[in-house]
Amino acid sequence: MRSASLPGIRNGAVGGQKRLPANIAPRCLTRTQAAEYCGCETVEAFDGWVRKGIVPGPIAGTHRWDRRAIDRALDRRSGLLSDASPSIDEWLAEHAG
Repeated sequence: MRSASLPGIRNGAVGGQKRLPANIAPRCLTRTQAAEYCGCETVEAFDGWVRKGIVPGPIAGTHRWDRRAIDRALDRRSGLLSDASPSIDEWLAEHAG
C-alpha cells in the first residue's frame, strides 16, 4: 500500500540519516506541512483551526505536529470516532486547576 505524498514533504536525508522509503509518510510535520495535510489554503487558516481546537497544537516542546493526532482529531470532529475518549489536551483542560 503506497501512502499519499504530502505536499512540501521530501523524504530526503536529514542530518546524514537515510531517506524514508517512498511508501512511508513522515509522522511529524512542520506547521506548513500540517496545514497542507489538512487542506488549509494558508498557514494562518491552519492556525485558526488550532485556536478553535479543530486540530491539536504541536507536540509539546517541539515545532512539529503529529500526523496521527491530526487524523484522530479530524476523525472525532467528523463523527468517525464519536465514542472516542478525549484527547490528552481535552483531558488536561477538563482536569486543570
